[in-house]
Amino acid sequence: MAARRTHRVRDFEPLRDKTLASVLRVLFEIEFGYGDKLLFADAMIERILETVDVYIRPLIMVKPGQVLWMAVIADGHKHAAQALKDTPQVPVVLDLVTDADLAALSGGESFVQVRRQRHARLLKQALAQGGVLAQTDLAALTLTSQSVVGSDIAQVQRTADCRLPYRGVVQDIGPTLSHKVEVARLLEAGHFEPEICRMLSPVHTLRSVERYAQNYKNVLKLLERGLVPDEVSGILSLSRRLMEQYVQIVKEHHPDIVQGNPALRTPTGSPDQIQAEGQ
Repeated sequence: MAARRTHRVRDFEPLRDKTLASVLRVLFEIEFGYGDKLLFADAMIERILETVDVYIRPLIMVKPGQVLWMAVIADGHKHAAQALKDTPQVPVVLDLVTDADLAALSGGESFVQVRRQRHARLLKQALAQGGVLAQTDLAALTLTSQSVVGSDIAQVQRTADCRLPYRGVVQDIGPTLSHKVEVARLLEAGHFEPEICRMLSPVHTLRSVERYAQNYKNVLKLLERGLVPDEVSGILSLSRRLMEQYVQIVKEHHPDIVQGNPALRTPTGSPDQIQAEGQ
């Protein structure tokens, strides 16, 4: 025998349906034509609400001086050919203004230095939360031109001898120094592959670093045998842009190879011939 509905059940149970899920259910049923497919509607609504929960942070989680920002997800993929609206993103909470910033300013530290520290901090914080910021993100967040942002990043990297994790270098897109080139430079600086893994931002697997290192070593061997850069790039399936960057490193560190390869003592091509290809 079914239990009798008490007046409290009758009065208060319906109030449990005064939810966002119920509003969406009516929307799907009436405006989107899911009246005979409510099972599918309920499944989609559940997924939508899960996504909303992930992307909306309670106010208590954002402290004074912080900002909630959307970053491209750092999932190991480049997402280079996608419009930003089609690219997976994650919310990140960033320290836009910190007590350390204010203490530095009140102590007489230059605005430029504090700004550089802020740019570096924002990049690192985003990566720690599973996202990557582009230089345009920093420009928007700090109302600084992209050229100044790029200059700040370069200065911090030179001073701290590190690679900051902005989107171009993390995901190897755009006109940035790729991980492949960075590995080559670190090899020439005397570092070994296991050490290079930890020096890259983000940290790379030993297998990836060994592959990049072997690629560069193969370039050295072929150039030493007298092959021209175009031949080397064809044999190793390297883009012209990447090959040009490798050649520049060879010219800086291997004068003997340059001396023995006439092709390295002349320009590799005119500006019209050189195309900005991806890595």
